[in-house]
Amino acid sequence: RAAAVDCAAAKTQADLATCTTANAASADAGLNAVYKALAARLAPADLKRLRDAQRAWIPFRDKECAFRTQPYADGSVYSSLVGVCKAELTKARLAQLQHQLQCPEGDLSCVPQSSGNAAPATAKAAPAKPAPAQASQNDTRPCVQSAGKAKSDQYVSQCVQVSPATNPPCNGQNACSMMIDEIKRGCAMIGNDNPPAFCSAYKG
Repeated sequence: RAAAVDCAAAKTQADLATCTTANAASADAGLNAVYKALAARLAPADLKRLRDAQRAWIPFRDKECAFRTQPYADGSVYSSLVGVCKAELTKARLAQLQHQLQCPEGDLSCVPQSSGNAAPATAKAAPAKPAPAQASQNDTRPCVQSAGKAKSDQYVSQCVQVSPATNPPCNGQNACSMMIDEIKRGCAMIGNDNPPAFCSAYKG
């Protein structure tokens, strides 16, 4: 039933909860993808520091959201408030790591990266190349159903990384074609300004 929920128009508590959960899952998938791509480019010492920072960030996120939402713990909207908070902080963390991943040369706010170590992230993105042609615009089934969880998760993570939308349609319960269109739009807006490697698969 979650597939029928229009998150842009959700009003009932059940629909809001469904959309909140999906939004948080999309943010997590995007963060994991960017984290792995960045980790593949770092020297061992920097990678250890990244892991330490990420391990410290997760409990910070949870405690920050507890601080923000605990006054409403007895209300029916509590779980949704926690989900919204976690998604918000996860997207902020994703943006921080994405900045590191796409940092222009000479930017001293960025950790030095080895271009040679970037190959694994590029290789992982390669299978996405034929994907746009495989997703029919007429197939409105949830992407997780029409393409499978692995491919759907790939679209979700790519969509979250490049979508300029405040509430992007990066959700496995949406049609694959909807996410692909959003990925194309995001990649087109980034242009040649250090786009993620997978954007090359969505040109044309």
